[in-house]
Amino acid sequence: MKKQVVTHPDMPAPYGAYSTVVRAGDFLFVSGQAGIVPQTGEKAGEDFETQARQAFANLDACLACSGATMTDVVKVITWLGDATERAALNDLFAEYFPVDPPARSTPIVDLPMGLLLSIEATAIHRGGPGPTGSQEDRNE
Repeated sequence: MKKQVVTHPDMPAPYGAYSTVVRAGDFLFVSGQAGIVPQTGEKAGEDFETQARQAFANLDACLACSGATMTDVVKVITWLGDATERAALNDLFAEYFPVDPPARSTPIVDLPMGLLLSIEATAIHRGGPGPTGSQEDRNE
């Protein structure tokens, strides 16, 4: 199975020593996407809904740049910074995944920079535009 690090100018850049998206076979592994505006590196806002919508937009951009869509997501981990926002997260999750939602885990954690949500996802790569600018790392 080949492993590829996916890079694309329209995808949020990583903020550390990790890859934003890695493709392994027909699976895409998307690192946690927070409510950060990619162009500025700043929080999208102070409130949960604004940050969450930005996080979902960042996830959608990562998937689109990798040849997938939100309907291809099979598992997410939604790292939640405030347990009282669980109901709001459920409402947004139903909005972004209206049919056949993916499996989900939601640990409550202390996120950096005052962030309230980070979304990590695993999706199926079904073809599409593909990983433009990808770098093949190794064969396994």
